[in-house]
Amino acid sequence: MNTMTPNALHQEWTTLQYQYDSYEKFSLLIKVFSGVICSFLVLHVQLDFIIPLLCGVFWMLDGIWKTFQGRISDRLLIVEKGLLNPIQDDGMQYNSLWEVNRPSSTKLAASYLTNALTPTVLAPHLMLIFIASMGAYLS
Repeated sequence: MNTMTPNALHQEWTTLQYQYDSYEKFSLLIKVFSGVICSFLVLHVQLDFIIPLLCGVFWMLDGIWKTFQGRISDRLLIVEKGLLNPIQDDGMQYNSLWEVNRPSSTKLAASYLTNALTPTVLAPHLMLIFIASMGAYLS
C-alpha cells in the first residue's frame, strides 16, 4: 500500500465529514418537504388514496439518502483509523474502495430498506403516512 501523509488524510476527513453533515441536513429537508407537500395535499386536494403512497415514496427516498450517508460514514471510519496509523491506509480512495466493495443490487436494496427502518427515518415518515391516511379516511 502507498503511504499517505497525515495532511492528505486530514483533507479527506474534512471533506467527508462536511459531506456527512450535509447529508444529515438534506435528510431533514426531505422530511420537512414531505410534511409540507403531504399536508397541503390532505387539506386542499382530493387525492386521498395517493397521499399515503406519496408519503411512502418520500420515506423510501430518505432511506436511500441515509444509505448514501452511510457510505460516507464507512469511509470516515477508515480514514480516522488511517490518521492514527498512516502507514496502513491509502487516502483518497473513496470511489475506488466503493467500486471494489459494491454490494449486489439485492444487498443495496436491502440496505435502503434497513436505513428506511431506522428510528430517525421511520418515525417521522410513519407519522406522516398515518396523518395522511386519517385525512383520507375522514374526508
